Amino acid sequence: MLSTGKRSLSKEDIKVADKDEKESLLEHDSDLDEEMLFTQPSTSNEDTKVDHKMDSVKLQIQEVTDVMRDNVQKVMDRGERLEDLQETSDRLSMAGNEFREAARKAQRRAWLQNVKSRIIIVSITVTIVLFIVVLDIMVLYLVLR
Repeated sequence: MLSTGKRSLSKEDIKVADKDEKESLLEHDSDLDEEMLFTQPSTSNEDTKVDHKMDSVKLQIQEVTDVMRDNVQKVMDRGERLEDLQETSDRLSMAGNEFREAARKAQRRAWLQNVKSRIIIVSITVTIVLFIVVLDIMVLYLVLR
């Protein structure tokens, strides 16, 4: 499952990585047998095959490492986008609350204006009715007198 990675590694890089890997493996409770396994001499044909296999394994490891780094970067970018989305959501929520409050105030003003106009109409109607009644009473008083 070898595919071309984003980076190309030289044989020297692979050898240095191999040496570092061996050292890190040998640091953790290694036995003499394990050390011999890593340091034993081999024939030229086997060495070439092992080197080729090791190179391909290292390339695969490097590719997996690159993919994981890309994934970590994507996760970090996603986190930033989520934070931006949260901030935008908070701003929209605040704007919605302000709009709701402004709508409530406008509704109260419209209701108050409606009540005032009804009071004025009722007052005018009552005044006209009283005026008519008072005039009728005066006319009756004058006629009966």
